Amino acid sequence: MYRLLIVDDEPVIVNGLIQLFQENTEFELDVCKAYSAAQALSIAKKMKLDILVSDIRMPQKTGLQLVDEIAYYWPHCRIIFLTGYSEFDYVQAALRKSADNYILKTEGIDPIFRAVGEACHKLDEENSRRIREEKASMHFQIAAPVLKNERIRRMLKGEPAASLLADPRYEELDFRLNAEESAFVVIGRIDNPEDLKPQEALESVQRAFHNNLPDSITCESSISDEHIVVWLLQPQAELLGRFLHPDPEAQAWKGFMAYMKGILELVQNECEGLLGASVSFGVSGDLSKGWVTIRDQYSALLSALESRVSFGHKMIVIDIEQAHQPFSPDSGQMKQEDMKSWVINQIQSFIQHHLSGDVSLTAIAEHVHFNPSYLSRYYKQMTGQNLQDYIQSKKLECALHLMQHTNLKLIEIAARVGFDSHSYFTTFFKKKMGVSPQEYRNSK
Repeated sequence: MYRLLIVDDEPVIVNGLIQLFQENTEFELDVCKAYSAAQALSIAKKMKLDILVSDIRMPQKTGLQLVDEIAYYWPHCRIIFLTGYSEFDYVQAALRKSADNYILKTEGIDPIFRAVGEACHKLDEENSRRIREEKASMHFQIAAPVLKNERIRRMLKGEPAASLLADPRYEELDFRLNAEESAFVVIGRIDNPEDLKPQEALESVQRAFHNNLPDSITCESSISDEHIVVWLLQPQAELLGRFLHPDPEAQAWKGFMAYMKGILELVQNECEGLLGASVSFGVSGDLSKGWVTIRDQYSALLSALESRVSFGHKMIVIDIEQAHQPFSPDSGQMKQEDMKSWVINQIQSFIQHHLSGDVSLTAIAEHVHFNPSYLSRYYKQMTGQNLQDYIQSKKLECALHLMQHTNLKLIEIAARVGFDSHSYFTTFFKKKMGVSPQEYRNSK
């Protein structure tokens, strides 16, 4: 499943496009929206983006400027520009940005559908190419350097990083991380090792990880055992600086971690497509506050991943704060089937309590620590219903209840069920009920 972000400073255009894409059964897309370049950039920092459909002329920051920012985080994102102007200078600028397409808004929806379809096809081809190259490279396995693995294992057991870096045994080995700056650990666990050749699978997971890791994050890695890989990672100062917030109390690290989880989602999707391997990830806190905590964080993350996988869950992404919290109140006594029912209840409860806010696939997945693409499949497998259909049914159910039992204005009801546009709510309601919200209310 690819993620499409639609950006325009005119909400009616954004909401109209989202509705048309949701109604078009040709596409299987996770569709997101933004009403400004700043809002789009905020989304890009939190989740991976595959296709960008953006207005080229917007206040504060143009679509052309936005593309440069998006490419920093997601260099493989396909770009489609929309405009109300057929100006040659804009066409030239769009071509220089390597945009896939440049479409006039007056041309209607069909050219946009075709452009997104072509972008999906290009993404499919790129993924297939990487998979072919990866499969070819499996025949040329290279064992991980023994000493490098040994040194990282000793770090994970709690030996001081400074003494290990000064140890003459490792003096010929390069260690690219600075132990005095912000760094963190990522654990990758193959959830279904019994279905794969262990060594090939681990090395392929490592390559997928490195292929999707930006140059702005320095990495050292180690294979821990036959289904565990460990990465020591350090973001460059310039990358962390992009997540600074005007509020001095806000932490750049938290924003950066949301971006990192987006990268891990990308790796999970590639590993599943490449190997049929589901991979779960655990992410530590900032080690600059004390590398001595690395052993305890590693143990907590590994234990949390093992516990979740034992309940039949796959493609988990969990951070150290979540690892220290029990996933469910009775997880120690729960059976696998009980846990599956509990997870579905958590998903549905989250949706019902956040109808007026963010009930995107990414937000729900963060709540239950799943990969967003896997969450969608998991919910359909467990319930027989598409997650998007459930969300829409709850929005409609809530709207009907508010119309029948309150005197709220229709625009207030629209906001209560997550529509920031009254016209978008009216279109949604009429499609579901056959009459407009006002007609329905008048009939009661």
